[in-house]
Amino acid sequence: MDLTIIGKRIKMAREAAQITQEELAEAVGCTAKHIGAIERGIKTPRLDTFIIIANTTGVSADYLLQDLLNKPIDTLAGEFSAAAAPLSPEIQRRILRALRAFSQSDT
Repeated sequence: MDLTIIGKRIKMAREAAQITQEELAEAVGCTAKHIGAIERGIKTPRLDTFIIIANTTGVSADYLLQDLLNKPIDTLAGEFSAAAAPLSPEIQRRILRALRAFSQSDT
């Protein structure tokens, strides 16, 4: 398993959520140096750490693992989720309404 792929996804999710390595480390209960090692693919996060990372960054575990799964989730949906994570709830609702309007116009 290529840990650098997972690390890159974690870094992308953290940056999209506008969270520093220090903030993520505090949420996880480790050091920023450890988070950096995870993001570079040097360290493997424990399952509980991985779940806290996913919850703190606002993305699903599937999103973080999608490049390694034989049957990945809809990657575009994961990308939407990660892109919307740092936005305010009101902006997220507006985007959702727009998406629904677009999907209804395609039918």
